[in-house]
Amino acid sequence: MTSNQSHRTLIAGSISIDKIINKYGTYDNVLGGSAAYALLATPKKGCQLVGVVGSDFPDQYLNLLDNHSITLDDLMIPDGKTFTWGGEYAPDFSSRETLYVNPGIAESCLPVLSGKSKQCEYLLLGNTSPKVQLAILDQIETKPFIILDTFKLYIDTTLEDLKKTMHRSDLLCINYNEALYLSKLSNPSIDDIAKCILDMGVKSLIIKKGEEGASFFNNQDNFSIAAYYVDQVMDTTGAGDSFAGGLISSLMNGADIKEAMVEGSVMASFCIENIAHKGLISFPEEEYTLRKKWLQSSLTA
Repeated sequence: MTSNQSHRTLIAGSISIDKIINKYGTYDNVLGGSAAYALLATPKKGCQLVGVVGSDFPDQYLNLLDNHSITLDDLMIPDGKTFTWGGEYAPDFSSRETLYVNPGIAESCLPVLSGKSKQCEYLLLGNTSPKVQLAILDQIETKPFIILDTFKLYIDTTLEDLKKTMHRSDLLCINYNEALYLSKLSNPSIDDIAKCILDMGVKSLIIKKGEEGASFFNNQDNFSIAAYYVDQVMDTTGAGDSFAGGLISSLMNGADIKEAMVEGSVMASFCIENIAHKGLISFPEEEYTLRKKWLQSSLTA
């Protein structure tokens, strides 16, 4: 896909330097963050990155993001430290322990959108502080289609701001555990969880269930898609963000929500096959086509 430099689609969220520990080893100073994973799950020069990194952000990762984003006009690089995170995964990747979080300047230096970006048609608000998400929303001058992601920390600490972002979004894309926690229901079905969250004012909802796939809900429709089985899972860190990137990239190119979820699932499957972002930046085209066809066949009405 080639870009017309219109900044039609913004991908906003965290950009971090991570430390990942799992059964395969310890991986220091790898690129992470919701915006980074989501951007790298889209075709080069198709979307515009929005975010903040510190003056210590490595050149190799800056060049990588520059090669994928339309421009870096909406990436702020003030003096200070880049957001860092470290996590250790259980051997089966069913859980992880956060070892440390240092937001650096990520939540104190709010993004400032360029003129073209204020006119966007699609906006992905990746997992980051609702304060940051609202600051971005307040700068938008159009009425884009907005996808929102969040997680437990912000449900706990900034629920009122999170609810404001939910009301202004078109699609909440959230992990099952976060959806369950947000609903505050006891022993519910996934349908119960979805109804509860939709009743909060969300227009539509995707609940991501990892190796069990994902389900879409709105007040008229619901369906599910399987997850693509990969022979060896290397790292699940950015799977959900890669799903969101594939999703919004497909929507901006005219796909319906079912086809967009297929695209998201394909990109998530490539993400988990390597450490950090590496699975997203190099994969065979024929393998992409194979996975897409299989996932299309897994859709349930």
